[in-house]
Amino acid sequence: MKNQSRGLIVILPNNTKLNMTVGLKDRGQDVFNQMSELLGISDLHLFGLSVVKDNQLLFLDLEQKLSLYLPKTWRKNTSKEEVVLSLKVQYFVENVQLILNSEARQLYYAELKGRVLRSECFELEGLYFQLAAYALQADLGDYEERNSAYFSPLGFFPFWIIQKRGNDYILEHTPTLHRELKGMSSSEAALLFMQEAYTLCDVPLTIYRLFKEKNKAQGYVLVYLTSRGLQTSEMLNGKQFLYDLPWSDIHSITFQGRKFDIRADGMREKKMVFYSFSVLHAISLLQHIRNSHRLHLNTKSLVMQLKEKNDRGTYKEMYITDGADLDMEDSDDELPPMKFLLDQKRTTDTTECGNVKDSDVSKGPCGLEMSVDEPEEMFVDDPEDILRLVELVEGVSVDGPLLLPISHWKGETRN
Repeated sequence: MKNQSRGLIVILPNNTKLNMTVGLKDRGQDVFNQMSELLGISDLHLFGLSVVKDNQLLFLDLEQKLSLYLPKTWRKNTSKEEVVLSLKVQYFVENVQLILNSEARQLYYAELKGRVLRSECFELEGLYFQLAAYALQADLGDYEERNSAYFSPLGFFPFWIIQKRGNDYILEHTPTLHRELKGMSSSEAALLFMQEAYTLCDVPLTIYRLFKEKNKAQGYVLVYLTSRGLQTSEMLNGKQFLYDLPWSDIHSITFQGRKFDIRADGMREKKMVFYSFSVLHAISLLQHIRNSHRLHLNTKSLVMQLKEKNDRGTYKEMYITDGADLDMEDSDDELPPMKFLLDQKRTTDTTECGNVKDSDVSKGPCGLEMSVDEPEEMFVDDPEDILRLVELVEGVSVDGPLLLPISHWKGETRN
């Protein structure tokens, strides 16, 4: 059968819209490759294609067909509305200096800038003014005397600050901070912006909404996925309970159908039980958690090296390269490209549950348990360590979850 063409739009972190023509049978990877070619950026391994499904963010498994995630009207070519995918940061690195490709770093900066505009860390108001100054330097260059306002506060400040302080206050005081950055390059200002933005607790994370009961009638819990682990937030008896669960504190995450069990140190109860909106959402979340943990392990030693060099004041030499000189002689100041740190996930891995079909999502639950036991030390350049982290799950188990330590992923079977 002929692969009929369909249109869709991909929105980039800088709000640029890409109008694309894809095949009805195309997989997410096909769209990702086409988009990468259009942008001229090969290293987009920290980004993912996402869609809003059932009012919740869902990252696409690039090995699955687009039709699994898009509405039936798109498949039948009867949709009167634009079908939109978004390119978003899917994996947050613990140090932005690990992003070597300059174009990818610009997109990463654009995403963080948008997140800062939506941030609500009310106790850190002063930090937003410093971030605005870095962004102005990155976007506009050195401050120049002008007779009128040279920027719109809406493009550099969260709306709650604009409401609180007013445009006049912002336009009067921000240029002073911008002026102090004279001579700083755009790339350095963007780097400082990203590093400081990481200190806002609601910026470098992905939020998932899970239900406390299977029937979805009860309240929900917010689960925040970060580079360092998980955080949860829920309201109980009018009080907000927050749990910060770094990877080293999490014993296991069990996934069975829509059900999630999290066992970790520091919790009030032995385990936390949540339910996702659907099996498809659960598969996507588990994949996101697992790959984020893998990236944390694979970059741990590099993050430590960068911290040591930054403490010695030598960070500038570490981030200027964009990875184009990978054939040069090895140097302590050269970092491996991000695609190696992610084990070339886009092209070599299979999915947790094989090829997921609509019938699979509605009928057969997937079962999996990952044990998050961190080794004392992980070297990213050790091939054996890398291979142990490559996941080989190819089937679906309907008999219950299997114990799969994260360092020894094994296959499951379909009954």
